[in-house]
Amino acid sequence: FTFGGEAPKDQRVYYFNTKELPGNKYGTPAPISITALVDRSVTRTLTIGIRCFGEYSFRLSNPLLFYTNVCGNVEQAYTVDQLGSQMRTELLTALGPAFAKISAKGIRYSALPGHTFEIAEALNEVLSSKWRNLRGLEIVSFGVSNVNASEEDEAMIKELQKTAVF
Repeated sequence: FTFGGEAPKDQRVYYFNTKELPGNKYGTPAPISITALVDRSVTRTLTIGIRCFGEYSFRLSNPLLFYTNVCGNVEQAYTVDQLGSQMRTELLTALGPAFAKISAKGIRYSALPGHTFEIAEALNEVLSSKWRNLRGLEIVSFGVSNVNASEEDEAMIKELQKTAVF
């Protein structure tokens, strides 16, 4: 150090946690409309509202991009909570197209629990590229705990299935 013990330029050190941050919960506040296949033999479909719940984990893969686009003007510690709300909103926005892909494959509502990996892959594909390019974040793992329709929609599906059998 010259200049009387003072640095000639402003120097700072920033620490970034690049480990996986698990346990980020999400859930749909309102049902997402999908076209559900009721009966494959007569190709009856029905538009129903479903809810989806689960957790995801992510990690910081590009600290420089994260600093530049997200926290460059923050003077205090920047925590996950400050970005978590935005990330959940973007995730819920991507759920609609993910369920549209599943619906387009003609999968019955009762078979949705068997296709949670496909839902997770569709979400991971959309969100990882967006978050990686925008904020330097990547999804490590994405889990779907539960996918369900309202009781009224489930009753309507059962009634339509009974009618189709007769």
